[in-house]
Amino acid sequence: MRCKNLIVVAIAALVAVPVFAQEKEAAKESAPSMLLPKPLEDALCKWMVGEWEGWGTSPMGKTQDWHKVEWRLDNQFLMTYYTSKWSEMNAEGMKAWAESMKMSKEDLEKMKEMVYKAMGPLTIDPVSGEYMGYWFDNWRGVYKGTGKREGNKITMTWEGPMGTSVHTVEKVSDDKMVITFKETDPSGNVMEGRTELTRKKASMAK
Repeated sequence: MRCKNLIVVAIAALVAVPVFAQEKEAAKESAPSMLLPKPLEDALCKWMVGEWEGWGTSPMGKTQDWHKVEWRLDNQFLMTYYTSKWSEMNAEGMKAWAESMKMSKEDLEKMKEMVYKAMGPLTIDPVSGEYMGYWFDNWRGVYKGTGKREGNKITMTWEGPMGTSVHTVEKVSDDKMVITFKETDPSGNVMEGRTELTRKKASMAK
């Protein structure tokens, strides 16, 4: 009986060795590469580098916007710095938005005078090829975005404390950028807007 058990164990071991080897090889193939990726070569990323200014419109009113986009960390990331301030306000639109966000009248008045500031890194996943980024603003908001490129457009979905937003950045020409968004707040209310930007000076891309 003991001899029979030893034979069974030996056979099981012989079967397990190739199975274990296959699992190890599969895990190795699925693991991310530890090699240093090349600098971003994406044409739209290169095009975005520079300084931009323009106007944004939404049901809440009109804003004056500034963008500055720079390479960071050996051209592995784009860093965007964004500033926006109100130039015109739609009273009804502002009121509806404040109510949907359960914002007090006092906080709404403060927001009207506030200059919105934000910054965030953007890169491309070296494995999946998906665009990915983070966005931080002076409301202490932290947003995570993922998306893809189709032609001259990058469409990303951003998720954070203010809800979910789908943003599309489009290259209209070498010196014109259009950003559209569709935002859904935590209560399910939807708001759409558009920003048109013009390049202020030549790209600093290398």
